[in-house]
Amino acid sequence: MRERKIALTAANRVEFNNCVDFCVGTGRMGLALHREYMEQLKLVQREIGFKHIRGHGLFCDDMAVYQETEDGRTEYNYTYIDRVMDGYRELGLKPFLELGFMPSRMASGSQTIFYWKGNTTPPSSYDAWCEMVKALLQHLCERYGRDEVATWPVEVWNEPNLPGFWENADMQEYFKLFHHTFRAVKEVDSRFRVGGPAVCGGSDEVWIRAFLQYCHDNSIPLDFVTRHHYTTELPENVGHYGYAELMKAEDGFANLHTTREIIDSFPEYRGLEIHITEFNTSYIPNCPLHDTNQNAAFIAQQLSRLGEDNASYSYWTFGDVFEEQGVPFTPFHGGFGLVAEGCIPKPTFWSFVFFKKLKEKPGHCIYRDDNAVVMALSDGTYRGVVWNMTNNRAGYDLCVTLEMPEASQGCLLTRMVDEKHCNPLKVWHDLGEPANLTEEERQLLREAATPHTDTERVCVRNGRTEKTFTVAENGVVYFEWKPGEVKPDRGYSYERTMQYPHINPITRLDYPDVDVIRVEDTYYMVSTTMHFMPGCEILRSYDLRNWEHTAYVYDRLDGTPGQRLERQENIYGQGMWAASLRHHKGTYYVCFVANDTHKTYLYTAENISGPWEKHYVEGFYHDCSLLFDDDDRVYIAYGNKNIYITELKSDLSGPLEGGLHRLAVSDEGHPGLGYEGTHFYKINGKYYLFFIHSRRDCWRRTEACFVADSLTGEFTGGDVLDDDRGYCGQGVAQGGIVDTPDGKWYAMLFQDSGAVGRIPILVPVSWEKDYPVFGQNGLIPEEFEVKSTRPGYVYHPLVESDDFRGELKACWQFNHEPELALVLHDRERGCWQVRTDKVCSRMTQARNMITQRMTYPGCAGEVTVDGSGLGEGDFAGICALQGCYGFVGLTRREGRLYLTVRTVEAAENSMVPLNPEENMEQERAAIPWEEDTVRLKLEADFTNMTDIVTFYYRSPGFKMYNPWKKLGEGHKVYFKLDHFTGCRFGLVVFSTKEAGGHAEFSDFVYRER
Repeated sequence: MRERKIALTAANRVEFNNCVDFCVGTGRMGLALHREYMEQLKLVQREIGFKHIRGHGLFCDDMAVYQETEDGRTEYNYTYIDRVMDGYRELGLKPFLELGFMPSRMASGSQTIFYWKGNTTPPSSYDAWCEMVKALLQHLCERYGRDEVATWPVEVWNEPNLPGFWENADMQEYFKLFHHTFRAVKEVDSRFRVGGPAVCGGSDEVWIRAFLQYCHDNSIPLDFVTRHHYTTELPENVGHYGYAELMKAEDGFANLHTTREIIDSFPEYRGLEIHITEFNTSYIPNCPLHDTNQNAAFIAQQLSRLGEDNASYSYWTFGDVFEEQGVPFTPFHGGFGLVAEGCIPKPTFWSFVFFKKLKEKPGHCIYRDDNAVVMALSDGTYRGVVWNMTNNRAGYDLCVTLEMPEASQGCLLTRMVDEKHCNPLKVWHDLGEPANLTEEERQLLREAATPHTDTERVCVRNGRTEKTFTVAENGVVYFEWKPGEVKPDRGYSYERTMQYPHINPITRLDYPDVDVIRVEDTYYMVSTTMHFMPGCEILRSYDLRNWEHTAYVYDRLDGTPGQRLERQENIYGQGMWAASLRHHKGTYYVCFVANDTHKTYLYTAENISGPWEKHYVEGFYHDCSLLFDDDDRVYIAYGNKNIYITELKSDLSGPLEGGLHRLAVSDEGHPGLGYEGTHFYKINGKYYLFFIHSRRDCWRRTEACFVADSLTGEFTGGDVLDDDRGYCGQGVAQGGIVDTPDGKWYAMLFQDSGAVGRIPILVPVSWEKDYPVFGQNGLIPEEFEVKSTRPGYVYHPLVESDDFRGELKACWQFNHEPELALVLHDRERGCWQVRTDKVCSRMTQARNMITQRMTYPGCAGEVTVDGSGLGEGDFAGICALQGCYGFVGLTRREGRLYLTVRTVEAAENSMVPLNPEENMEQERAAIPWEEDTVRLKLEADFTNMTDIVTFYYRSPGFKMYNPWKKLGEGHKVYFKLDHFTGCRFGLVVFSTKEAGGHAEFSDFVYRER
């Protein structure tokens, strides 16, 4: 027996790029029309959930795309394409489009491959080929949305280095195909990412080098490189089957690294993504190895290392509905798939499930070797996968001992897949190897294909906590360690946990002062954006839980010196806030004040996406809320401690002379936060005012409500919600209420969450005698029902990575009004260049900083910075933007580049703004840097208001021996009133001596932790 001891120590950090769920392979696309195919795919998506799917035969005759009329005119038929794509999209899959093979009527020859006779010859007309490609992509854009389809990667052909897949393996002819296709795809939308050459392993030095040289010579801005990866020797054919011996895993990884080195030898392609668009053990679909536990253990090791040099790796294939060599005779025939006929998961299926579970929650890798990967999660738990693969049966088990952190009790869960547990191949053999399964046999095999799950409470013994388990030969074991005592959480319900997923906090991002409305089946939410521009962001949802960006109300506000960061002026802690969003008789209204201009703004639009027309409302209405009454008269409620209601003119330009103006509610003399953040409604004939408030005995936000029978009647009420959700004593308050199409009510409020900002919280609302009841028994339930008005809708993320090859993504906002004449956006190179035009005394006065919100409970932002254009005293890098900010980046001193960390420190954690003595930038670390470019990373940990940001650097390009290096110590950030916003990533360039320098940013990667 072999032994391994693993210490669960969160302080350890090991590089591990887990892309297990990026893409999976399929056979020819036409198989998606089969019932069994879709059933297998549903199972795979339910348990693993891949993002992309790639298959052959998009243009083969069985898909019927390319047609010719009797008189020779071209027709396109997308009936089957639409069925296939609809099926994929319903399961949450984006296609990874492989463009091939050749329609027989377009082909220059008759050579075919496989049972289904895919034509593998060049087109007789490249013009016709390109027109077909463009027409298909245009059709897909029209059907699924251009912004969506532009995210589908495009690969040109499959394994052209093999004569069976490309006539004569003609390299130059393939380069011609690629060049024409690349241009055709980009003509449809430049945001499409296109790659090749999709060669099988062993051809790197010849094909990939020649391919990159061709792209270089022809100035092709290649988006990524693709290749395949199989790890067995030539098979021995016996009857219907091929028996193949496994290669040494290390040889395969070395071959993959060669591809990385070849790419990096071309300066313009250095660091370019590699996508393995096919990988498995054997490359034939009739190799019995595929059905075994040995295959599962070998693939587990592959999954632990394929991310070292590659951006993704796609298993070939998800299921055994596959016909390259004809229709299989038996359910277990050595097919490529993760799932056998009858929706029976093979052992390798669980290797993917287990690796997917490693990335379900934020965390980092603490241990990785040839037998295990272990993750420390931000919630204090640990997850790992351990495997025990042998090339030839040796009879040795692997004994694994886990040393738990500290002396604490907890629960250890294990899920075992080995030749005793979860081995459907053995059960099938014991049943007599039936070629055609009965339903009873099929169900038995499904049960036999389930991992053995075990849990055990592990307690302290002799002052230590450790646990040992055994991994059998060719076994794979997934484990979870969860420290803690046995005690139910407040409000926890196991039944509800099984029924509904976790809901709060909504977005996990800084969206404070929210107002929410529903227009038919769509919910819209507006939030404070302060000094960020474009500003006054509106989000969209169909279930109140998931949200996506839909519009900014304005690009610029008034262009004041403060809004433009002229000289030393700024509007930090000011700008727009607490907007009121309404929809009345076909018009959308957004009303808000800006404290820097002391004006009240009104924007109107016929469509939520704009254009928005700007107006002013005479007067200043703090935290205002509009009400359109049943008789079309318009009122505005506003104020702090003293809440007023004023009637407006019909055009909302100002108070109506002689109209209603009254004090509705007063909280004068409150020692903390008096009533403000007004939300004004008329519901079932009564008038409601909702406010944010605070307790008198301690600082904690509460929500209040007052109601009256008429606008002139007495408003009565008080606090309706006082709950911190068990989170750091921070209350939940301020926001709007909204009803659903089926008559339910919810409140969308926010909760202070430390430096990450104020995060929305969804609260169910019921009514008792026309008075709102928030939550249950005064508390916000952990789980409750929310229904989607559009089930299955896929939301675009609110924060995301950006390769800067398309339009600047909507998640970016400028810090103050930008000066776009100083920005050069090179989409072809994927570069965002900013030039300075002023000297700044501190980073926060820099123009054209682009920002994204940070995510609770933690996140990381990576970016490559080119500082070759920096002048003396210039800085360029990534920051954690708040008053007490942290910055890591390049600076030029005495002609040399240095890496530096600069911070503004705060003495204490209150919301009181920094005083001038505190508000000083200090250098915390600096080292010489010999390159023009650097890869920077800023990590943020907001767990339980830890609020620490940490800075890292490395040379550009991912390599196994190019690990992240920490620069300086972690920096504490705070939410304070000087900025009054949550911490954000910021990409910034600024000068401290002389203006005119510039820097370039590329490949921004956003990672949740």
